[in-house]
Amino acid sequence: MSGFETVVGQDQALRALLRILKSGRIPHSLLFLGIDGVGKRSAAVRLAMACNCICYAAQQRQSDKSSSDNPEELSDYPCGQCSPCLRIAAGIHPDVTLIKPEAGVIKIGEIRNLCRILSMKPFEGHERVAILSDAHLMNPPASNALLKMLEEPPEHTLLILTARQSADLLPTIVSRCLHIRFNPVCRPALSGALIQNHGFGADEASVVTALAGGSFSRALSMKKATWMSWRGWLITELSRLGSSPFHVILALSEKLSKNRDALSDVFEIILSWFRDILIFTCDPSHVINRDHLEHVKEASLRYSRGDLVQSVNAVRSAQAHIDARTNTRLSMDHLLLRLWQLQNTGKTGIR
Repeated sequence: MSGFETVVGQDQALRALLRILKSGRIPHSLLFLGIDGVGKRSAAVRLAMACNCICYAAQQRQSDKSSSDNPEELSDYPCGQCSPCLRIAAGIHPDVTLIKPEAGVIKIGEIRNLCRILSMKPFEGHERVAILSDAHLMNPPASNALLKMLEEPPEHTLLILTARQSADLLPTIVSRCLHIRFNPVCRPALSGALIQNHGFGADEASVVTALAGGSFSRALSMKKATWMSWRGWLITELSRLGSSPFHVILALSEKLSKNRDALSDVFEIILSWFRDILIFTCDPSHVINRDHLEHVKEASLRYSRGDLVQSVNAVRSAQAHIDARTNTRLSMDHLLLRLWQLQNTGKTGIR
């Protein structure tokens, strides 16, 4: 689709959207499921373009003559060049509404306003389309207000919800939507896209792909030089944690705790560190943090396998406590002191 970058690795989701478009029977409500950064919202925008593209009818007739089910055909829907397509892409089409969380929540006022908008006939297009991004962040009153609209959806409207998983939404909302799942992007496809389209080096792409967890947007956020240098600093601190005095460990905890938004990256890097130590003696070629191979090799001499398992469990426990909104600083203090203790118990290497 012109004006958009194809999200790699989403063949199944693209096929599902293609079948919906070719059938000409678009449901009133769709639910796009998957982790952040796999193209759910961009696919929703593309579908909104297809619903209002002035070339849509002609393209649909042409598609009906073809028996092919190749997902690449989705690039023909929409044209991406007509006025409606360009305005939807720019976010200024009167019949397409995008709602995103503000301060981490979607409130009832926004849903009531959305219901009012959808109750009106399309201003100029074929259908009114509303994209409710991160719908799992609706508060209970907002969810109940949306449910009332889903029970009696207005004509010529399409509501697209995106969420990480259906369990985060009201079951009654989930049951009224057609589900399309977006799987995490596979590593080879993600790495290839980063190298070809975003200027990543091969080694950098290898590390970022391993840490991104199949999320395209997360991988792009790691492109910043400051992120890579910050990651290198954290791995260096982890490698010498066992020889650090208490005041240094507590200072590290304070520094890491200051930015709660970055803690997910902190935990992923720490987990990749212990994973590399465990795998090093078996196959060094599968180490994620290859640019710190010497640190990994040295660390493998200080841990037993049991200590590594306990270290990983400690990290996951701290992550769960912080996700549950416990005191971030205290959780991080406890984690780093526990890792210090475990690093000092394994003196004979992995066994």
